[in-house]
This record gives sequence, C-alpha cells and structure tokens, in this order.
Amino acid sequence: GGEGEGLIPHAPPPPPSDATSPMEITPAAEAASSDKPFTFTAAETIRVGKKLAWHTGKSAWIFTTSFLILVVPLIIQLHREESMIAMEQEQLGVLSSSPAAPAAAPAAAEVSQ
Repeated sequence: GGEGEGLIPHAPPPPPSDATSPMEITPAAEAASSDKPFTFTAAETIRVGKKLAWHTGKSAWIFTTSFLILVVPLIIQLHREESMIAMEQEQLGVLSSSPAAPAAAPAAAEVSQ
C-alpha cells in the first residue's frame, strides 16, 4: 500500500478537552483587566507623541501645498483683475473730463471769495 502515501495530509491531533485555546477569553481574565485603570508607559507615550507629531506634520504639508497650488493663483488673478478695473476707471475719468471744467473751477473759486 505505498502508492497513496504522502498525497493525503494528516489532520493535526485534536486539543485536549480540558485545555482552552489561546484565542478564548475567560470571564475571570476579562473582569481582572477591567478592574485595573488604563495607563500608558513612558515608551508608549513617547511612541504616541511621535506618531501624532508625524501625522500633524504630514497634514500640515498637505494643507500648505494644496493652498499654494489652488488658492494662491486665485488670489493673484483677483488682484490683477482689481488692478485692471482701477486702471480702466482712471482712464474713463481722464477721458470723460472736459477741458472746460478745469477752467470753470478757478472762476467758481473767485466768485466765492
């Protein structure tokens, strides 16, 4: 009977009935862990602080680069448009003023004296 040997894997032996598997949580262990207060060790506190600082820096980098790429060009364009509007209004004011108006202004000043 040597033909079929090695083709069928052998099943592991079943665990003893009185042993609990490592994945089981017993009520006594659960009660014991909830009785003690939750505390961090110094190493865990330092590790959490480093992770927080790293994630904060990464978030700041993403926010800053997004702001530079998306918002700064918009601000520059709005400033250009505002300057163009001011220049157009100035040119319209120069073109719309008549040459007689400045001559009339000194005459009005003489009348008020």
